[in-house]
Amino acid sequence: MPVVSVIDTKDLSEEGIRNATFRAIDESGFKLPKKFDTAILKVNLRYYWDSSTGETTDPRVVSAIIDYVRDHCDREADIIIAEADASAMRTKYAFRMLGYEKIAQKKSVKLLNLCESEKVEKQVVVNRRRFTLPVAKPMLNADLLINVSKLRTHRLTNVSCCLKNMFGSIPVPRKIVYHSHLSEVIVGINKLIKPHLAVIDGIVALGKNPVKVGLCLAGEDQLAVDFVAAKIMGYNPRRIKQLMLAEKEGVGICTNLKIIGVQDLTKFSKKFPRENYFIFNLLWQVKLAALDAYIKLTKDTRPPVLDR
Repeated sequence: MPVVSVIDTKDLSEEGIRNATFRAIDESGFKLPKKFDTAILKVNLRYYWDSSTGETTDPRVVSAIIDYVRDHCDREADIIIAEADASAMRTKYAFRMLGYEKIAQKKSVKLLNLCESEKVEKQVVVNRRRFTLPVAKPMLNADLLINVSKLRTHRLTNVSCCLKNMFGSIPVPRKIVYHSHLSEVIVGINKLIKPHLAVIDGIVALGKNPVKVGLCLAGEDQLAVDFVAAKIMGYNPRRIKQLMLAEKEGVGICTNLKIIGVQDLTKFSKKFPRENYFIFNLLWQVKLAALDAYIKLTKDTRPPVLDR
């Protein structure tokens, strides 16, 4: 029976967030190994948006997880904060702009751009379709891998939490090449890379607009954590393709879940600012058509319109 802890905090100070993160991990039942050499925290950095926008992992949550790991292991281990470049984001700049260089210096941890690490090609079968994905070797070799994602929506996948964050670890910038079969690739990378613990930063969540939610979720089964997160955001998880495909492919379990902490998830879903993606995509196409018309008239250069 997968356990998902859902911890609510009204104290959004650094200490309050630290306490909520510690409690979420404790209540999830996760047992940290006493001895290990390398721990990787895969964060979710989207473009160069500050965490107050709900787009990217809050550095305070990451800082708390670093403290938790150090408080619960017998000896000093290498802790690495990892992210990969995206179409419109370079990780080295995101680390600097979003406060992660400061964390690295303060906590004596390392920063890793997965696109600059050694890669291996791995074959995977999803929905009876065989394909090959590049995988960063550090993600495969870490003694402890913690997925630190966001509580936010996404115009292509409805929700963008734990499973989608692993998609972000694919060590190539132009992940748009996978969008034609996005759900299959999301599930595929999660069959290849299996975090030991999943944590969702829901301090500031993102729907149609950012909203202070003050939640921290944690669990060992990241599909189960995503399933609960989808409910918090007001979605029916069984209508989200990537979640149901992940269940079918054995990535995790999303039945008979045990929720620790907040029990009434509807109090969040009722106030969550849901995005109407039909309208969003329609307006997006109108904007692109207008941009194309402008380019033809002015002979200006159009930047690539890409999404990670």
